[in-house]
Amino acid sequence: MSRDSNSESRFGNQTGRHCKGWRIGPSGRCPGTDSNNVARNATAAGAPAVGKCQRAGSAKNLSPSLLAMALLWVVPILACGSFQPRPTPTREQPVAAPAAETPVPDQPTPTVPPTTTPNPTQTAVPSPIPTIAVRNPLTIGEPARITVAGGLNVREQPTVRSPAVTLLAQGKRITVLEGPVSSDGYIWWKVDDNQGTVGWVAGGQGIDDWISPQVGEARPIDRSPVIGDRVIVTLNGELTVRALPGIGSTIVSRARTSQVFEVVAGPQAADGYFWYQIRSDDGEVEGWAADGREGERWLSPLE
Repeated sequence: MSRDSNSESRFGNQTGRHCKGWRIGPSGRCPGTDSNNVARNATAAGAPAVGKCQRAGSAKNLSPSLLAMALLWVVPILACGSFQPRPTPTREQPVAAPAAETPVPDQPTPTVPPTTTPNPTQTAVPSPIPTIAVRNPLTIGEPARITVAGGLNVREQPTVRSPAVTLLAQGKRITVLEGPVSSDGYIWWKVDDNQGTVGWVAGGQGIDDWISPQVGEARPIDRSPVIGDRVIVTLNGELTVRALPGIGSTIVSRARTSQVFEVVAGPQAADGYFWYQIRSDDGEVEGWAADGREGERWLSPLE
């Protein structure tokens, strides 16, 4: 089929243009834009009129430039898979690694020094008291009697340097508590006078015994009476018994020598005498009597 050379040259540079999927014909226009011109151009060229543009058929009719452009679009799509936006990757904040625990060195177990077991305290064993040879020994817990004339001093400790607390009269009955103890050349005994006094007395010196274990019968003692004592009249003659203490009081009776009474009250001082209330065992005589004067003992306790 022959073509018009002018038409070919005029529209040849437009061959390959497309319009909405249709190939632009030699007229250089898209189908439907000017059908009269298409028919007219075709008639003038001696070709039958064509009512439709030729549709792009295969890739061989495409120009190399279009293929290159297509490849530029297709290759990235195939490589990336899609034009959909990818999520922006979140940058993870680096997590600080946990600080390594500083190893605590093991504390050495303190070594306990061995406990020194103290040596047991030795209990001092008292030295045995040497046996004291006593010519006339007394018995602990038993009564004894003072036999020395003038009486015997009672001291706080068994030594002549210790203070004297009282004087025990000759014939005084005592109770032995402790002894014997040798000191200052004497043999000492701890005694009780049975009237509240306790102390140490010397038992004698040399061959003289001042205390006797032989109590015997009760005997008069040269000491002042106390309530509860049994007293004996030691006055040579009769002892006046009065209603009240004093030489002006009424006489109620007269006591004979060696008559025994019980002391129930006293002493009371009156008219230069010490008076004691006495009573006979039968109750017939009761009143106040003076116990003595100027070293004379008119009423002597019996021990």
